[in-house]
Amino acid sequence: MKREDLRIDESGDGRGGRLFSSFILHPSSLTKWRNPILGTLLVLAGLAAALVTLFARNTDNYFLAATAAILSLVSAGLMLIFVVPPLARSARLEVKRLDLPIGVTSGGGIFLVILMVVGFAAWNTGNNLLFLVFSLLCSTLFVGAVAGRASLRDMIVSARFPDHIFAGEEAPVIVTLRNAKRVLPSFSILVEARGPLDTAEERKRKRRRKRYAKRGLAYFTYVPHHAAAEQRVEQLFTTRGHVLINGFELSTRFPFGFFRLRRRLRARNVDIVVYPNPEPVGDELHLLPTYAGRMASLRRGVGQDLFSLRDYKPQDDLRHIDWKATARSRQLTVREFTAEDERRITIILDTREGLDSDPEKFSTRFETGVVQAASLLKHFIDERAEVRLMLGDDLGNYGSDLKHLYKCLRRLALVSPQKQSGEELLSSIGGAGQGTESNVLAEDYAIVLTTAPQGSIPANIWRASHVIYV
Repeated sequence: MKREDLRIDESGDGRGGRLFSSFILHPSSLTKWRNPILGTLLVLAGLAAALVTLFARNTDNYFLAATAAILSLVSAGLMLIFVVPPLARSARLEVKRLDLPIGVTSGGGIFLVILMVVGFAAWNTGNNLLFLVFSLLCSTLFVGAVAGRASLRDMIVSARFPDHIFAGEEAPVIVTLRNAKRVLPSFSILVEARGPLDTAEERKRKRRRKRYAKRGLAYFTYVPHHAAAEQRVEQLFTTRGHVLINGFELSTRFPFGFFRLRRRLRARNVDIVVYPNPEPVGDELHLLPTYAGRMASLRRGVGQDLFSLRDYKPQDDLRHIDWKATARSRQLTVREFTAEDERRITIILDTREGLDSDPEKFSTRFETGVVQAASLLKHFIDERAEVRLMLGDDLGNYGSDLKHLYKCLRRLALVSPQKQSGEELLSSIGGAGQGTESNVLAEDYAIVLTTAPQGSIPANIWRASHVIYV
């Protein structure tokens, strides 16, 4: 990153000022290029010391040769400290991204080093005993690979997830592993769920090779042949959103633990929606100026106020017969009552993303608003109020049952910030739009959850709703 300083020559010769610029590297750039520069210098120093050693040896300058050899050893040691570990980490990450069907464990790495040392010693010395030990080690590798592959063959996996999963709560998952082999059992198998890694960073990079996320499900120590084993495990989904599972991965370190063998199984796509977890709301919500009771409406129902009188029908309740009206008209007459409307509340989540806001802070505040909206929905539905949810300009329907709650939680689980101006939200909830449905505040009471700066909400919305800044 560069910083440019402008200096103006204020000489009065009329030729205008001269501009001088200075460029200063950002500290992050220095940190980024430090290891490559240091590694290159160490390699060049080692090569130079080796050339000096060769030159001094040819000229019989033993002191110069010894000094250059020491410098060469020092350069090699510094390379082992500063150059080799970053390269090893990078190579390990690249191999991990390739997602190969075989992986070397720590014990396997030590075993391979021992194998190479024994093989090199046997080749140099020609000792028959060392060749015998080397053959035994090679046969151990072969037996381990064959046994591990046989343990993963002909396996069938199934997993059952619950219908409703909440973020931060453990969800029970039933995993079944069936061994279809006729003779051989299977040992030490880890079952993992696989799904594409769909994050903002991955979408920006647009990789040719898709990266997959793994989630450990269950570990089976032993599965007999022609039999199935079942486990009930608790899975924790930390964040809300959409999780896609399109396959499983079986892995084992059987029998020696030197290698981890993997086998991937395809499965039909399983879409899992993780709801935001509602939290208990505070007592201040009971002070909101919503309708505390019921009010009579101009339609038939099962309320207490009289709506009309009509002739008796066979399916009518005998308790509703008006005997005085029956005596006057000499026909059975029943009373009809008005319906009673529950209080109706609209919960509005402002999905506008500020153009000048910090992405990390805005994401945290937005997630807080999503959780608060879920908490308000559950609170008012538990109180049997008619509730609807508005996300940006997407207005939902009223409802007061558990099915409606899950429908709203699903919408909250999939909501994301939108790039839009403040006037779009205000016109949607303040009545500036066309039609009766656009004027949300004219119908009932509303609670607005917004990440906007304080003081940016107009007075007409404040008067007709309760605004919560998150």
